[in-house]
Amino acid sequence: MSGPAPSSTASDALPRRGLGGLDDLLSAPKARLARRFVATGRAPDPAEFHRAGLTLSPTEQTAITRWLESGLATTVREQHRAQDGTIKLRLGLVDDREIETVAMPVGAVCVSSQVGCAVGCRFCASGMFGVERHLTADEILEQVVHARRLMPIDRVVFMGMGEPSHNLENVLTAVTRIRNEALISPRRQTLSTVGAVKVFERMKRSEFKPCLAVSLHLANDARRRELLPRAHGDTVQDIVAAADEYGRSMRTPVQFEWTLLRGVNDGDRDVDQLCELLQGVRGYVNFIVYNHVDGLPFEPPSRERIVTIVRQVKERGILATIRDSSGADANAACGQLRVRAIS
Repeated sequence: MSGPAPSSTASDALPRRGLGGLDDLLSAPKARLARRFVATGRAPDPAEFHRAGLTLSPTEQTAITRWLESGLATTVREQHRAQDGTIKLRLGLVDDREIETVAMPVGAVCVSSQVGCAVGCRFCASGMFGVERHLTADEILEQVVHARRLMPIDRVVFMGMGEPSHNLENVLTAVTRIRNEALISPRRQTLSTVGAVKVFERMKRSEFKPCLAVSLHLANDARRRELLPRAHGDTVQDIVAAADEYGRSMRTPVQFEWTLLRGVNDGDRDVDQLCELLQGVRGYVNFIVYNHVDGLPFEPPSRERIVTIVRQVKERGILATIRDSSGADANAACGQLRVRAIS
């Protein structure tokens, strides 16, 4: 004899934490619709279930109501709103670890992929205490849920805490679920990574492929390894070539990120090496104005110098933009809020 349907004991059983817990409460079609409601920032509406031919029983409605109270695997522990409207969230996980998420008024959410980071970029707060563990696909997707409860979100950037390529399977699963449940196209999702040839090859085989951003920061291998001590061992030439191939396969230009650090990567030699590296590549450079982190010895260049660098790159036929850090007064640089909480 088969066991009872999940909904028959839904009001008594304690489901799994996370969006996957809805599968313990509802039949598969109802659970999919419920996840879509939550992922798009709305509470499940019984009337819309009925219109979809998936009428909820009173027991199921009660179960969903209970789940909404504490069903997510992540909870908001701290929230800061910057003057520019950016909202920085410190989220707690079920094992009491913490991550960060940033919702931006431009309609984008910056999500984390790990607790901490193993790459150890010298200028970044995320890796100051190493990496503790990967995030699950649920924990990644729920960051979109929390952001959408605060503002309209139609773009996702994997640029928060962690190195997404180190947690690639869960990140690519999250890309698919963000497409299917949060209804955000992979072309409006961007994965930011220090880069590796094998990683880009794996991404090309994925059914749903995000856009690509490569954290370069320096175009000289030896100096880049000093700044990014535990990045993948591929040369920048191989990384850029593989990234270009990935971007061309998607018909989408690659974004090359360059966090500007005074006296480190803002010299004329650095600009020349960058332009030589990117000649013939279908992409553009996103110069990021460094957001100061307490305890780290880095500062951004002057605004005049930043504008000069962008002009020099454009004169070499390479598209370049300036990205000012969002929410600087809300500790919105990667890892800052978490570091402050555990220090």
